[in-house]
Amino acid sequence: MPRIPVKAAVLREPGEQLALETVYLDEPGFGEVLVRTMAAGLCHSDLHYLKGTMGISLPAVLGHEVAGVVERCGPGVNRITPGDRVVVTITPSCGQCPACVSGTPTRCSRVSQMRERPEPLLVDEAGETITSLGSIGAFAEAIVVPESALAVVGADLPPSVAALLGCCVSTGVGAVIHGAHVGPNDTVAVIGCGGVGMAAIQGARLSGARRIIAIDLHDEKLALASRLGATDVLRSSADDVRSAVLSLVPGGVTHAFEAVGRPATAELAFSLLASGGVATILGLMPSGSQITIEASELIEGDRRMQGAYMGGNRFLADIDTLTDHYRSGRLDLDAMVTGSVSLAGINDGFTAMASRSSIRNVVALGEGTW
Repeated sequence: MPRIPVKAAVLREPGEQLALETVYLDEPGFGEVLVRTMAAGLCHSDLHYLKGTMGISLPAVLGHEVAGVVERCGPGVNRITPGDRVVVTITPSCGQCPACVSGTPTRCSRVSQMRERPEPLLVDEAGETITSLGSIGAFAEAIVVPESALAVVGADLPPSVAALLGCCVSTGVGAVIHGAHVGPNDTVAVIGCGGVGMAAIQGARLSGARRIIAIDLHDEKLALASRLGATDVLRSSADDVRSAVLSLVPGGVTHAFEAVGRPATAELAFSLLASGGVATILGLMPSGSQITIEASELIEGDRRMQGAYMGGNRFLADIDTLTDHYRSGRLDLDAMVTGSVSLAGINDGFTAMASRSSIRNVVALGEGTW
């Protein structure tokens, strides 16, 4: 069966700009779905691969935070139908392994197996295989993904907003609710007010946390953090952020979330904890990164440091919850979309990520509606 020609932004060499090329997408196989891309978020994870600080086989099509419309379904698909508006997750789950049935689908032990396919997903005009990040490769006009990676959303959600549900929102809110189990008695510090950090701030507000401290370099992001639920804001360029946090919450916070992706900010998160507190590290770091913490603070203070990959979200269940909160105005996702570019302008979108006010830039491949 002939492959489907689509335009895609291809990474050929680390540190180089993405090149707009015609690539050839395989037809959906058993259990797979062809989705026409409407919007794709530019995530800092993509930037890591673009710069080469995280490795991926090249050439590659990056992008994993995406919303689109189902165009065609392969055999064996029974939950998704053509015409559905869908959001994609990078962590599909089988629903059958011990991790899935225990309520931790982001730890699914069969992810690699579900991504296996007899033919390469993408090839270029010379027939060379092109890698797709997370078996998605969202920076393209269309994608083919397993049915288990998709959640259906309503047509009332703008595609640019829906795309955010696939990564930064499900990660940030999920980390607060599922990873850390924040409640109304808790005090929270969030380090880094990008997409994941802003989602964590909103998640803490939804969970009823009594104090939410936003920490970032830029006043523009701190101003938005206040709008989205932070009770206090602190410049991370201050001489002693830890002392400033302890002046607001004597003894330290019960939960700290790191959403930057640097060992220094992970160490800072741990240092902000009260006895019995938990630091949840969300930012991806280059391979080989090491985090150093004070042993006595860990052991004698009953403090913990943990990961929460993709926020420990429960994607298929969480999407309905998140969209309900969005519709009611309790979750402001529109404010998190701070820029939009075309697929041809994707390199400008990555450049714009350095802006002091940038939260999430989105590649728009449609007209803004489904």
